[in-house]
Amino acid sequence: MQQTLFHIPHALFDGWLLAIWLVIGLAMMGYQWLVAKRRSDALGLLPIIVIVGLVIHFVLPGLENRGINPEDPQGDLIPLGLAIRGYGFFMLLAIAAGLGLVYWRCQQVGFEFDRMMSLCFWVIVLGLVGARLFYVIQKWDEFAGAGDSNLIFKMLDMTKGGLVVYGSLIGGLLGAMGYIILKKMSWSEVGDILAPALVLGLAIGRIGCLMNGCCYGGICQSPHPGIAFPAGSPPYMQQLATGPLLGVEGTWNLDGLRVETVEPASLAESRGIQPGDQLMLLLPSSIDLKAVKQQGIQMPADLVIGGPRIGQLKLSAADLPDFSLPVHPTQVYSSINALLLCLVLWFYYPFRKHSGEVLAWMLILYPVGRFFLEAIRTDELGQFGTTLTISQWVSIGTILVGFALLIYIRSKTPTLPDGQPV
Repeated sequence: MQQTLFHIPHALFDGWLLAIWLVIGLAMMGYQWLVAKRRSDALGLLPIIVIVGLVIHFVLPGLENRGINPEDPQGDLIPLGLAIRGYGFFMLLAIAAGLGLVYWRCQQVGFEFDRMMSLCFWVIVLGLVGARLFYVIQKWDEFAGAGDSNLIFKMLDMTKGGLVVYGSLIGGLLGAMGYIILKKMSWSEVGDILAPALVLGLAIGRIGCLMNGCCYGGICQSPHPGIAFPAGSPPYMQQLATGPLLGVEGTWNLDGLRVETVEPASLAESRGIQPGDQLMLLLPSSIDLKAVKQQGIQMPADLVIGGPRIGQLKLSAADLPDFSLPVHPTQVYSSINALLLCLVLWFYYPFRKHSGEVLAWMLILYPVGRFFLEAIRTDELGQFGTTLTISQWVSIGTILVGFALLIYIRSKTPTLPDGQPV
């Protein structure tokens, strides 16, 4: 796990970054105007220069990462700079790899890549919008807690992750459909070219999830392979909040956690917690835990455990484990699943008998793997009164759509001669 690769220093946002951009922008305009003699192109750059400049001045400073001040640990958080996240890096790598795969296929079959490039732009943009919108809807309770003044900002802030794969898939497909209809392209042929690229993007994007610590699996025991995440990470905080990291298991009610079992030699047993205790947990923030555990900053980061029998216990960060209990590496499983599916779709393309089959099989096969992977994830709750997560429900719907599309294609689309594209 490596949520932040590095920071663009905060000092650059005190006018330096904007000045550098204006110099670069004016240089590009000058070249087009004076050297290339393309004055219309030079004027066309002006809106882009202005928009990017406004983003640098007004938007980027609000996205700066803030952290503990080592000189005043209990004071206000200080800006550290614009974080370049591992999640975002792999997302950009996924986009680049997907575009490369589209280009390769277009070269093979003689499809015009320029048109596909324009289509891919809308797939990427609406894919990001769909991924974020799906996440906001899924986690609406967390966003609803924000005040009206910063609700919109929280919804737009993707610097710490917060994208859902199914949302990106749905948004990307809607973007592709809109462009295809507008430009009167062959939806089935475009879909067959895009399908392996979309899945390759998912395979690489899941490594970003691993870097971010999200989309994690449930606790696993040997001999199953597991990954332990550091203090302050999402799996760590969930295990701390629900009890396993302390060595207790139980059920939650309105009064807190009702302890059913206490693991021998665990932290809970050492503090005298027993089965039958009713506990309320007051957690330290993930920022405080990271500061103490990962950066060595000396500051209070107490876990407070209260109960009718035990009164109030305080556990300092030093008392808590440095890492979570091992969890199933579902991010790695998802990445391998998507990579294998990409290879299947890529090599199936020359053997298809109907244009659109590759797209249909993607809609059928990807949700199957996702449905079963959800069974070992613990970061989503069951929906509609069932144990099935929202992603499992979407998987079922996507499989049905895929089969319906496959039946339609084979009943309406002309058979391709020798598996060649139309």
